[in-house]
Amino acid sequence: MKLSFAKFLLLLLSSSGEGVQARSVEISDNALRAISCKCSVNGSQLTVDCLGRADVDGQPLPRQLDTLLSSNLTFVTELSIVNTPLTQLPRSVCRLKTLIHLRLDNNRLTRLPDNCFTNLTALMSLSATRNNITELQDGLFDGLCHLEKLQLGNNRISSIGLRVFNRSAMLTSLRYVDLHGNRIQTLEPWPYYVGINGQTNHKTPIDLGDNNISAFTNMMGWKAKCGMKIAHFDLKLSYNPI
Repeated sequence: MKLSFAKFLLLLLSSSGEGVQARSVEISDNALRAISCKCSVNGSQLTVDCLGRADVDGQPLPRQLDTLLSSNLTFVTELSIVNTPLTQLPRSVCRLKTLIHLRLDNNRLTRLPDNCFTNLTALMSLSATRNNITELQDGLFDGLCHLEKLQLGNNRISSIGLRVFNRSAMLTSLRYVDLHGNRIQTLEPWPYYVGINGQTNHKTPIDLGDNNISAFTNMMGWKAKCGMKIAHFDLKLSYNPI
């Protein structure tokens, strides 16, 4: 899709009492021209790809994306913002409450925002690989009961909050966690809480390979008790200085 188009129509699906209807969303030419990246649409999927170009200015990019992701796009279900110089996530993303799949790969994000993903209650998959994220703070994914897949490999994560993956986060559908290629130094027993979502014949993969893990800790205060749920997970710890 060329940015020189005066306007383009994004067909989104919205539910009504009479069934599924097509929704036509109009985006202004000015919003398109403001972003020096490739913008493409396929049904309810929107992709912004800067292709890693060095001439894309990362400072005004969050504001430009906020303009693009205006209230007219609150019915988008799949969003990809990839290969950009973004260091922070545009706040407009946090308002896309019908979002199911979110890809933020190969950017320059240093932190995932507080009070953002908790609004995306329909989210089923989140990928933010190959960024500069340094920590996963408590409350980051709280209440995402539909989240099944979390990919955060090849970042700089050295700190994971004690409540990120515990029972209070209510990540009851999470069945895939990829944190390989980070800087994690110790491992708390949080894989148990992810593993209870797995099954005997379908174990939950948890990839922590290629980190700096040298010790197992229990600051969470986890204790084994009779009658507790059985966890089924496949924990990968290759290439760690254990």
